[in-house]
Amino acid sequence: MLWLLFASAGVLAATGSDEPIYLDADHAEIDNVSGISVYTGNVVMTQGLREVTGDRMTVHTVQEGRELSKVYVDGEPAVYTQRPDGEGSIIRAEAPRMEYHATGPERMILLDGGKLTRGRNEFTGEVIEYNLETEVVNARGDETTGRRIRITLFPEEDE
Repeated sequence: MLWLLFASAGVLAATGSDEPIYLDADHAEIDNVSGISVYTGNVVMTQGLREVTGDRMTVHTVQEGRELSKVYVDGEPAVYTQRPDGEGSIIRAEAPRMEYHATGPERMILLDGGKLTRGRNEFTGEVIEYNLETEVVNARGDETTGRRIRITLFPEEDE
């Protein structure tokens, strides 16, 4: 297991939860009572500077469907992209399965072999958890297959 802190804290602050959520899909099953909706077929969810894509997306909301709680995504691959607002590098995460938790703390979990990049820096592993608030990465390999984590870090360039 590895814990690592990404540089440039605060880049994500511009994508507050007050931004509207847009969902595009081929098919949707929306249950306003339970707050759980399932979208299938080239699903794209955008909120502010963030975008999540996949083949199937299960979206959990609270407060009568008005506030995003968590999102489970399956895809080939499922992709999370966070574009910086002014400064910082693009954050991109991809995996066959992904969880995005909007609260407590805001984080994403890449499952079944994921890759997380920020600028040129890259993390790969069987499971990668990235805390979007503290920018801490927790990655692990798979002991049964012998696959390990791999990290590539580049020194910061002077401008």
